[in-house]
Formats: sequence, C-alpha cells, structure tokens
Amino acid sequence: MTLILNEIHTLDGFNRTFMVAAADRRLSNPDGSHYATHKKLLKIPYLKGAISYFGLAAIKRHGKKDLLISDFLSAFIRNNTSCTDLNSFSANLKGALSNIVTRNILRQCASGFHICGYNKNGIPDFWFFSNCALAQNYCYKDFQDEYNNPSSHFLGRDAKSFGWNGSDKNSISNHIRTYRNGDLRVHEAAWKALDNIYLELIKFPDFVMLTKEQEYKEYVKFKCKIIAYYYKNWAKKQVIAPPIDVLLMTSKGYID
Repeated sequence: MTLILNEIHTLDGFNRTFMVAAADRRLSNPDGSHYATHKKLLKIPYLKGAISYFGLAAIKRHGKKDLLISDFLSAFIRNNTSCTDLNSFSANLKGALSNIVTRNILRQCASGFHICGYNKNGIPDFWFFSNCALAQNYCYKDFQDEYNNPSSHFLGRDAKSFGWNGSDKNSISNHIRTYRNGDLRVHEAAWKALDNIYLELIKFPDFVMLTKEQEYKEYVKFKCKIIAYYYKNWAKKQVIAPPIDVLLMTSKGYID
C-alpha cells in the first residue's frame, strides 16, 4: 500500500498558485510485507508537474526481473517530451500501460495514477485514472480489467464549485483542493488533527504562521512523516514508510 496526495492552492485566484505532491516509498506485497523501497513520485519537467501511483507497484515477468512501475514511468516520461498538456500525457500513459499490464493483473488489484501540472496559460490541473472504486471502509473494490479513461478532476470538475468560469483567472476563489489515494485511514484521522494542533499553536505570540510556499512544503513532509511514524510503531503492518518525497510546483517550475 502507499500514501499519495496532491494539493492545489489558489492564493489570488489563478494569478498566484502552487501545487504540492507527496508520496512515501514503501512498496508492499499483497500481504502487507515489505517488497522494496522505490520512489512513487516523479517529476514531469516539461509540464511543470508530477506523477505518482498507488496499488500495483511491480509486474512479474516470466524469466525476467520484475518490472517496477517507477522504472516504467521514468522511461515513459523521458520518451514523451512531445506532450504539451496533461490530457495527451495521460492518454499516452494509459495506452502504454495497456501494453504491459494484462487484464488478468488488473482483475486482481487496484492500480491508479495521479498526474498534475500547469497548462499553457499557467493554470494548475490534476488528472486521474484507475481501474477501481473506493469503498466506504477505505478499501478499494470493483477491480476492472482495464483502466478507465483519464479525466481532469480539478479544472474539468472541482474548480467549478470554487467559482471558476473557464476563462477569468480572478473568477476562482482561494482554496486548497486535496486529492489522495492509498491507505487513507490514517490520513483521514491524522491530517486534519495535525492542522488543528498547528492552528492552536499559532494563537500564541511566539509561534508563527506559514507564509512561504517552501515552508508549506516542509509542513506537508512533516505530516507525512508523522503518519509513517504511526505505522512504524503501532500498525501490525508497516505499509507506509519513509523516505517521504515532496514536490513543490508553481507556474514557473519547481521550488526546492
């Protein structure tokens, strides 16, 4: 299992925005035991964005070394620099995956992808596709034997509820939109609770508010580490574990 998340922050409509993407590196076997440690979050430099994945992490090949999804994605990113938008990138990715992930594999496990980036107008977006649905008990269900079509979950769906009219950068209100997948139970339980602790602390004069994007990036990493700590010490299976990777993106590129 894993924990991946994306956040889109609108600070002055679409005139000032940033995105944060985060993921742990724990790859687990179906029984929850440790399989390997690899990155699940990769840059897409030509889209000023990132891609991460949950569920299926490796494909077993007869007589060959397992193909890691992270290795496949690294090669795919290098070979698709002609993509100029998230739509074409996502569509190409789905097509490429269909050549290596069999229907039989998809019938047995969840598999999904988070794809974020900036369009030619400097506006952030988030795309998603998978082969499954999420049940009320945080377990994935209804495994399909093929991936559904990639779609924009932010500009194509959620941004409208924040006032986005499709053209005016000032039309959208200031919000934080979060997308997450993987083992969501502890994220649901801990993320908001940690935010509430911080909000209580900054009521005191000797605590300061987060004012810079880089500070928020470190704050996200801190919260992910806390979640990983819970799994290390008190979970029966450590399905989320460090290192934690976090990327901070603006319309101008990545910020360290």
